[in-house]
Amino acid sequence: MRKKTIGEVLKLARTNQGLSLEELSKKTDIQQDLLEVLERNDYDLLPSPFYARSFLRKYAWAVDLDESIILEAYEAGEMIVFDEVALAADEEFRSRKNKNKSSFLPLFYFLLLASAIAAFVAYYIWSYAHTNSVSFKASNSNYSLVSSTSTNSQKISFSSADSKSVSSSASKLTVSGNGDNLTAEYSGAGQPVKVTVSVEQTTNLVSISDSELAEGITLSPEKSSQTVSLEPGNKYLITIAPVKGATVTIEGQKLDTSALTSDSGTISLNITKG
Repeated sequence: MRKKTIGEVLKLARTNQGLSLEELSKKTDIQQDLLEVLERNDYDLLPSPFYARSFLRKYAWAVDLDESIILEAYEAGEMIVFDEVALAADEEFRSRKNKNKSSFLPLFYFLLLASAIAAFVAYYIWSYAHTNSVSFKASNSNYSLVSSTSTNSQKISFSSADSKSVSSSASKLTVSGNGDNLTAEYSGAGQPVKVTVSVEQTTNLVSISDSELAEGITLSPEKSSQTVSLEPGNKYLITIAPVKGATVTIEGQKLDTSALTSDSGTISLNITKG
């Protein structure tokens, strides 16, 4: 156990994960020179304390550190008591886990190929039998063929609508956390998810990582809303300043931000596939 500066802790976590500054820049949408500023603890070179807090939060999130501890140390101007041994052990476990996972890949691809072949054979047999059945009906009765086709079409149409209904009802939005950070999970997404941030009478700065809003946008009564499409299976960081006056909706479902009590806040959004 020893004390380290915030920048030393961030850099150590990054190097232990094998991330270069270029890779981290792509992951956080923060320029490389600004990442170096954070690692040197030169916060005075940043535009404002708001940007310092926002960048520290994104950096910590990207390297799996506790954001609240990093921000608390920044606000208090203190160093962090850091357990390097525990971090090394955690990274060793993660590396071992990834190796075990990779050893199953050849078997997975083999099973996938076998399943594809079986599906193709089954489809070929079904298609052959279906074609012969339709030909037989056509030779006996034109009316029977048209009626059968119409019925099948109705069944297919109903099944498609029913599937969409089930998919929509399966999607679920849950929110937890308080203070200056919320954690939201939108589960059951089968396609890109639309996230909208809007305001009415206020002016708010908004950014969403890994999207066209990664660099940030200012919403006001003149430009009151912005919608982005986010891919399922990823995590995103939504930053809002100030929180008051801003509304976030995910596929039409309003995200409850009442637990955000600080002036600026973030929402860690995890979109899982259905």
